[in-house]
Amino acid sequence: MKKYILLIVTTLISANGYCQYNSVTFETDSTKVELTKNSEYRIWEETYKDKDSVFYSVRFIKDTTQVHLEGWSKKNEQQFGKWSEYKIDGTWLYTIDYTNHSWKYNKDEFKYQTLKDTIKAKADKLLLNKFGEEFFHNNIVFNFYGNTYIKKKKVNDTGVFEIQDTYLGSWTEPIHQKPNSFIIEYTVALSDHEFYNVLEIELDSVGNRIPRFSIFDKIKLNQKQKFSISKEKAIQICENNIIKESSADYQVSLKFGYRKETEYSGKFYYEVMQPYDQLKDENCKDNCKIINFYNVWRFDPWTSKLLFKKPMKRILELNRGCLTSTYFIEVKE
Repeated sequence: MKKYILLIVTTLISANGYCQYNSVTFETDSTKVELTKNSEYRIWEETYKDKDSVFYSVRFIKDTTQVHLEGWSKKNEQQFGKWSEYKIDGTWLYTIDYTNHSWKYNKDEFKYQTLKDTIKAKADKLLLNKFGEEFFHNNIVFNFYGNTYIKKKKVNDTGVFEIQDTYLGSWTEPIHQKPNSFIIEYTVALSDHEFYNVLEIELDSVGNRIPRFSIFDKIKLNQKQKFSISKEKAIQICENNIIKESSADYQVSLKFGYRKETEYSGKFYYEVMQPYDQLKDENCKDNCKIINFYNVWRFDPWTSKLLFKKPMKRILELNRGCLTSTYFIEVKE
C-alpha cells in the first residue's frame, strides 16, 4: 500500500511541477492524505482514521529525498514524540521530544541559544514565584514556543517609546544577531493530553519582565496549588448536573476573565459547552440570523468546584456574507 501511495505522489508532483502551489487529497483504507507543495516545500500530512495520529513530513522541493521537518501530532494538532528539523544540505538543526518536553540542538547553528536559555530560566522563576511550586511543576509546560527580536527606541511628538524593530526568529530557529527582546510562550497542562497555550511573558536583554497585555499581568491568585480539573472529570460532573437534554459532544476549554465587568475578572475558569438546539432563518444565504443554544457549565480549575450551570445562547448574524456573533446570553425560561 505504501509503495502505491508513493507512486501516486510522484505522479502528482510530475504533473503539477510547474505550479507554485498545489494541494491534493486522497484516501487509502486506513488513512487520509493531504499533499501540498509550494516553491520551497512538499508537505505530506497523513491522518489515520482509526487512531488519534497524524504524520507530517516536510521535504525540500529541490530535493524531495531530503527531510526538512518530520514528526507526529494528534488530530487536535498537539505534537507528541520526537520532531527533527534539517537544512537542505542535511545538517541537523534540532530534535524536540514533545512527550518529555526536552530538546537537543546543534550548538554550531544555535549560537545564541545559551543567552536564550538564560533568559528563559528567569521567566521560569517569574512563573514559579507567581503560581507556586506545585502549579509550576504540574501545570506549566514549555513546548518551545517563543520569538526573538531587536527592540529599538523611537521618538515622536508624544515622547520616547520602544518598538519591535527586527524579528530575528522563533525559539527553534537559528538566529544570527543578538536579540534584546524575548517573548516566551508557556502551555498550561491539565493532563498528559490536555494543553492550552495561554501564558506569555516578554523579557528584555537582561531578563527583566516587560509588562504587556497578557494573562501574567492581569491574573489574581487566591491560592498556589495545582489544577485539579480535567476534561474527563468535568464531563462526569456535567452529566450529574444536566441542564437541557442533548446528545451532542461536550466542548471544553480553559479560559481567563479579561473584562473587568465579568464574573471571572482576573481569574482562570474552566468551561464546558454542549449544543442542544438551533434556530435558523429559512433560506439562509447572504442575510439571516442563526441562534445556537448551549448547555454551559463553568468550574474553578483549582478545586473542580462547579461555579455556574445555565442554558445559554449565541446569536449569529450573516449580513452580505459577513458573520458577527454575540457573547453568551442567558436563556430566560
